[in-house]
Amino acid sequence: MQLRQVTTGIAAGAAGLAIGLSAPLAVAHDSVIGGNVVGDAPLEEFPREITLEFSGIPRDDFNTFAVSDKSSGEVLFDATPTIDGRNLTVEVPQDIEPGDGEYQVGFRITSSDGHSTLGSVPFSVGSGAGGHEAADASADGAKEGEEAQESQDPLSSLPTAARWIIGVGAVLVVGAALFAFGAKTRRAGGEGSEG
Repeated sequence: MQLRQVTTGIAAGAAGLAIGLSAPLAVAHDSVIGGNVVGDAPLEEFPREITLEFSGIPRDDFNTFAVSDKSSGEVLFDATPTIDGRNLTVEVPQDIEPGDGEYQVGFRITSSDGHSTLGSVPFSVGSGAGGHEAADASADGAKEGEEAQESQDPLSSLPTAARWIIGVGAVLVVGAALFAFGAKTRRAGGEGSEG
């Protein structure tokens, strides 16, 4: 009887491991890798369209951009971008001509992995902002986008190996619980049949 329990435990652990290893890998959410407002140098004038290039092809489920003035926090406009491969583009409304200053494109997209992704990209217009300030702002914006993504999925900040270990560990815990429940049920059934 003891050998049977050990064999069952090993089989349950092996099955759990096989299930865990056959699960698809978690992929990172799409992130901004380029676009016409991404860069260290300020733009000469406010763009008539804003394009952000993402690391994957976002899904056409729910995507929106909101452009705001960083100094006042005022949202200048928001719009649903058009998708062309990895590029998402919004036309700037004709009545929007804010001039020189510090701006930010906030976005919420459905990443290629199906998860909602938030982020923002800062940009400068005119000669008022230096290259170093724009670079610092770009780094801050990227950090804000990463923090927004991490807050939605806390495991996404872990290395892939750690996620695998957590996943396999969870499967083994469930398998052990099922094994213990089965053993307890068999013992209870065996005690009732003896008397």
